[in-house]
Amino acid sequence: MVRRLLASLALLSALSLHAQSRYVSDAAGAPVKWEGWGTRALERSKKENRPVFLSIGYASSFECFLMQREAFLDGEVAQTLNTYFVPVLLDRLEYPEIAESYETIARVNGNIGGAPILMVLTPSLEPYAISGPLATGDLSRALVIVANRWARERDAVVAEAHQNVMRARARVGEAGVPERRVNAMVISLLLRTKQTAAATDTLRKLARSAVHDQLGGGFHRAARDDAWKQPYFEKILADQALLAIAYLEAWQTTRDPEFERIARATLTAAIRDLHPQNMAFEASQDAQSLVPAKGPEFWNGAFYVWQKDEITRLLGHESAPKVFRAYGIKEGARNVLAVEDAESLKDPAIAPLLAKMLDLRQKRPQPFREWNLVSGLNGLMISALARGGAVFGEKSYLDAAMLAAQVVTKNLGNAQKKTLLHSAGVEATAGDYAMLVQGMLDLFEATYDPKWLDLASALQQRQDQLFWDESAGRYVTGGSVPQVLSGLVVERDEETPSANSAAALNLLRLAMLTGNEAWRARPAKIFATFGDSAQLPQLASARAAAAAEAKLVVVTGDPRRKATIDALRAIHDRWEPLRFVLFVPFKGPARERIVKALPFTAALAVDPENPITYECSGGECRRR
Repeated sequence: MVRRLLASLALLSALSLHAQSRYVSDAAGAPVKWEGWGTRALERSKKENRPVFLSIGYASSFECFLMQREAFLDGEVAQTLNTYFVPVLLDRLEYPEIAESYETIARVNGNIGGAPILMVLTPSLEPYAISGPLATGDLSRALVIVANRWARERDAVVAEAHQNVMRARARVGEAGVPERRVNAMVISLLLRTKQTAAATDTLRKLARSAVHDQLGGGFHRAARDDAWKQPYFEKILADQALLAIAYLEAWQTTRDPEFERIARATLTAAIRDLHPQNMAFEASQDAQSLVPAKGPEFWNGAFYVWQKDEITRLLGHESAPKVFRAYGIKEGARNVLAVEDAESLKDPAIAPLLAKMLDLRQKRPQPFREWNLVSGLNGLMISALARGGAVFGEKSYLDAAMLAAQVVTKNLGNAQKKTLLHSAGVEATAGDYAMLVQGMLDLFEATYDPKWLDLASALQQRQDQLFWDESAGRYVTGGSVPQVLSGLVVERDEETPSANSAAALNLLRLAMLTGNEAWRARPAKIFATFGDSAQLPQLASARAAAAAEAKLVVVTGDPRRKATIDALRAIHDRWEPLRFVLFVPFKGPARERIVKALPFTAALAVDPENPITYECSGGECRRR
């Protein structure tokens, strides 16, 4: 009942604030009269000549949740904000480029850490006060100071705010304090450049840490400590996709069964936890969840932690010590599972014990999810599922990927304008296009349905029209970013691949399939523009792929025959830097659609009894 009531309140909040984002809608009805980022709030600031108090965060973060439940519920804080400021919430999932621009200013001018990022902006949207999360008393005092400065030193404040922006623009690209999170794209680069030991050592350490959900699969966002024992508990869709791909590629490279197990568990967990029925994937799952305390209350990580006596009651006095040994469970602690004794996990008796724990955990109140669909993040998840479906032969992965692709293109695509939305009501970035093209290409490679190739090609053409800058030799972005923040979007392969990094590999693959010379030439321009930036490991992977031999492998035959299925699986099983696998049925409508999309396949011989494999390059195909 409590959950239904909270869900209803959240829905009413969303309607009252005319916003899709939970970060905004969850704050409806609070003492602070919040507005979501948008024209209305920004024009009000100019009209009333009041500074904007900006809180940049996201719903699944416990730190953001805590500030809303503590500091922003304080009556004195709320009165000050409502009287002297225009309070605005900026969801970094909804407006990633605007958030990135302000985070660039924060890094350069204060090196703050954590979420939310708090800023006070002049009506021209330049910040003159910047902070990380603050306790109630500290926030109250800071608000008085910045309000007085605006009233008494306005000219100096405006000049200072402008200088903050100019300083950031001059030093754009400077890194702040890095989070303790694993960059899956760095691991993939290590695998691609034959640094296999470094990649696999990191993946094993991560798999045994508390950042990995040991029971349910998937990964928490990052760790608070260098030992990876204290996670930030939220789960982000992009992390699940990118890490699943990294473990999948590690298995293709090493055949280590641990990597296969984790890749499968991560994809399965994403379907279970972030994929509501008949929908695309949701962007994140909260760190906090309900517990029956004096209330109910929301606790950080409550869904994932265990008391020792709780495990004993569930498993019994004889069996529970097996779990204690494996995970170092301590008395009187809220234990987050991390592997302490890997040898213990080899005991066949432990698997059913962990299954019982997972079953009980899944009956706890589930963490809420970010209901807003994000096109680019879904593109990454479609990509991961399509690759996993092709490699492991898992139909459930392909079904989930195809459903997500259908929902995203229907709900976040404008067929008339042939444009894409980032999320409901927000125009897509160049990165959204690139990540969704990647997903469509992988889905075509896994299902051999040319409609996904058609969608990939159409999206790529639109990305070219909207974002390609020939003089700059790159895709530019920032269409939703105010002019005052231009030039502050930093090209990084960090939480997701950057637009140019993802696009470079997409273009190489599309050129291989279609022979489009403009697409064939464009990656070299992107590589020349960015050089060897250490912040772009995904681009370095694309550069390594471009230097390798491009392989278009075509298999013809009867899709119902085991020999054909085995031939395709044998190709998908092994990773290669720039290879595309294409299946052409020996007859029927599916063959006709493939031949129409890729006419060169019409000349390939077919045998209804046995599969035939070809390698194609330079417009010629040879039987192998």
